[in-house]
Amino acid sequence: MAAPPPDLPRDLYRNLSGNRGAGPLDPDDPWYVPIHAADPAKDPIVRLWQRLDLAESESVHLLTGFRGNGKSTELRRLRKLLREKTGARVFLVDMLDFLLMTKPLEPSDFVLSLMTAFGQAVEQETSLKALTHTYWERLTNFLKSEVDLDIGIDLKDAGAPAKLGFKLKHEPDFKERIQKHLRGHLSRLIADAQDYVSELVAALRAEAADPDLKVVLLVDSVEQLRGVGEEAPKVYASVVELFAGQAASLRFPTLHLVYTVPPYLQVLSHNMGRILGGHPVVSWPNVHVRAADGAADPQGLAVMEQVIERRQPAWRELISETGLGRLAICTGGDLRDFFRLIRETIISLMTARQADPAAQADDGMLKRVADQLRNELLPLAEADARWLARIHATKDPSLPSTAELADLARFLDGNLIMNYLNGEPWYDVHPLLIPEIQRWRDAGPAPPAAS
Repeated sequence: MAAPPPDLPRDLYRNLSGNRGAGPLDPDDPWYVPIHAADPAKDPIVRLWQRLDLAESESVHLLTGFRGNGKSTELRRLRKLLREKTGARVFLVDMLDFLLMTKPLEPSDFVLSLMTAFGQAVEQETSLKALTHTYWERLTNFLKSEVDLDIGIDLKDAGAPAKLGFKLKHEPDFKERIQKHLRGHLSRLIADAQDYVSELVAALRAEAADPDLKVVLLVDSVEQLRGVGEEAPKVYASVVELFAGQAASLRFPTLHLVYTVPPYLQVLSHNMGRILGGHPVVSWPNVHVRAADGAADPQGLAVMEQVIERRQPAWRELISETGLGRLAICTGGDLRDFFRLIRETIISLMTARQADPAAQADDGMLKRVADQLRNELLPLAEADARWLARIHATKDPSLPSTAELADLARFLDGNLIMNYLNGEPWYDVHPLLIPEIQRWRDAGPAPPAAS
């Protein structure tokens, strides 16, 4: 048996953090684990690829899931499937670089950000720079002559689109000014964007000498739009308005699009697939580490173990298999939190080894890191706890009335509720909150409201 690395804790810690450790992986990466390898028929990405493969002319598809559960990695697998099996030209953009994720959206700033992202991707991967500059020249003239808006950027200059994307992401006042001035000119803005996309697709097909080339744009990180503080209801409402009320703004002739969307969107706006072209929303769930009855799922736990095995085969020198399974269960199959808890366990272990070089992760360490995560989810208001108790019992979001839509979005956005896929999608409360909500359930019915 090979000797473990001399600095094993540091090695595992770093392999679970940073851009390399916690960031998205390509499907050819030696760290990548095919989560649905045991049952490809249930693989959401394969189903999404098949829909794109069969679609003609243009289409829109939505992929949802919780932040940090592996969607960005799976989009890279989708890109590979489309390239190798469909022969498509695929561009992948990360909207984290172009959107201010905690402020309300409007179609105007979203489309400008999307065109900026798409244009940059095309410029980086093709020789079509002159074509992309034509659009920005038209946009400059439009903003100055028809909208009377000086954005302080000459979009005719090289690098100007990148400056526009930066300002839209980092300057809330600039974003609001764009929204205000373009509200009466949205149809023109959308028409210009659609013409730009059509020209790009035509040029890509000409470059490939293939008039039927399928061009696909994968739009990542839109699911990270989230409400914070007093503006939270406005953010949630703006996302619903964009994807439901302004759905036509998200479709582009001859282009196939996949948008990642927040999990709360499905709850706040029903039948999203029909609104955007008839394709059901595809859910990328958490790893199935627990069944609906609360029992541990050995297959899901094996996947979580394999994820760590790929990053550091000697991990058992630090944490037992039982201990790793315990951390997996208490995160509910959320990969980002799973990595966090292992890193915190390593910190505790290295601290303990200052006094005892032979120390290993014990029950006390595992409990402390789990308690730390649970404390981030608490406290719960009584009404929230009782509602979460109903969700735990029914495995359904169990919305009392439409007045509570924003609160349910808050649950989903804050990871208080998790989504799984075992035949049919189902929901459950974060495992670390179950003792807390059971306390309220056991307390009996809520008292009547004061008159």
